[in-house]
Amino acid sequence: MPKSKTQARLVKAPAPVRSSRPGRVQKSEPSPSPPCRTSLLDLPEDIIRLVLDFLPKMTDKVLLACVAPKFRAAFEGWARVQRNPLDMDSLESVPLPQLIRFFKVAGPFIRVLQVDCASFQKESLLAEFVKEYCPNLEEISYSNATDEFHYRSIMSKMTHLKRVTIECLDAEDVLNFDLQPNQELEFFELVNGCYTGKNLCGFPNLRTLVLRDCLLWNSIDFGIPLKSLHTLDLDDCCFEVMNESLYQKIAESCSNLVELLFSGCDTNFEVIAHLPKLERCTLKTWMTSNELNMGFLSVLAEKRGSKLTHLHLSGQFQITNEHARCLGQLSSLTELRFSNNDILDDDHFKFFNELIQLERFGLTLCGRVMDIGMTRMLRKCLLLKVIDLNDCEQITEGFVVNAIGLCSKGPGRDVVLNVKGTRIRPTILTHPDYVDSLNRVRVNFN
Repeated sequence: MPKSKTQARLVKAPAPVRSSRPGRVQKSEPSPSPPCRTSLLDLPEDIIRLVLDFLPKMTDKVLLACVAPKFRAAFEGWARVQRNPLDMDSLESVPLPQLIRFFKVAGPFIRVLQVDCASFQKESLLAEFVKEYCPNLEEISYSNATDEFHYRSIMSKMTHLKRVTIECLDAEDVLNFDLQPNQELEFFELVNGCYTGKNLCGFPNLRTLVLRDCLLWNSIDFGIPLKSLHTLDLDDCCFEVMNESLYQKIAESCSNLVELLFSGCDTNFEVIAHLPKLERCTLKTWMTSNELNMGFLSVLAEKRGSKLTHLHLSGQFQITNEHARCLGQLSSLTELRFSNNDILDDDHFKFFNELIQLERFGLTLCGRVMDIGMTRMLRKCLLLKVIDLNDCEQITEGFVVNAIGLCSKGPGRDVVLNVKGTRIRPTILTHPDYVDSLNRVRVNFN
């Protein structure tokens, strides 16, 4: 007979099962938790963006974006604030339908393109997709370029390129390309190629030109792209004719040059010292030449350095006392560095008498400089705040003790010593002079 509602309410819950042991009551098993009903579509947008950050390849990101409109919207929001790169090699094996989908979804957000010119099986197809769907490209980097220069047509169809790098297979190959629609071009780098200047004329915003391991042809167009430059880097380049006219052309053309990086500064280099706005200069030895042009330093010394604030000499330059005397008269310098030089020694520091604005000094792999030289430097340069010593094995803890003494005199001054790769050991940090409350010197080993 069925129970009434009142009787159903009076039915007692089942009594707990008693244990066989006296005084123990066994608890009933807990009911299983309900299954999770959340789907991928319930993920908030910020979590989807984190997933996009985690995926390593752009092709994988596009696959996720195509799952649902919500994921597509999250991808577009994520991609809009990224500097998205694309390696063309990653698309060589992608079937045509997926390729079309990829460019339609990701194309407008690609900012950086990496192209291996040796992989050109799909050149015409990929180049057309890039031209059609990637109008916002800002940077292209080519590798393994030859005189055939595959994929070069991409540049002529872009309008927002700001940086272009081309690495060639043969320095004698003269490349032909058209960058004219990209009037916003700011940076151009050519590696192991032949530079004539022809393809870089007419870019008012070109500020940085880097030529590495290149053959430079002193052509009619050579100096035209140099006129707007702020930075010129000529690293291990060979000149068609190494003569005064080429240096003169650089000096005359680079009227706005602020930074110069140059390999080789021997005969006829003194004309470079007349650059009116030069502030930063890095000079390297070149091939078999380790001459540091005396005329260049003499002109700068007469002008007390002019506007030059940073000077870095890298390589086994033949530094004499006369060179050191000129260097010591560059009173405009705020930073001076030497690297990879076993000729610089303690005696040269006797001539550094007029570096009255020097704030930072650096040595890297300079094996003949010892404590006495560095102590002289610190004594003569009263504004010196930072000394960087990297792999200088003749520098010992004696220099730190000397520095503490010098910096504690008079009003005192704070100096930081970065001493990686020297004979100075961490035990200096417990030296009585170092832990003294009047110590103004700090040593870093990183």
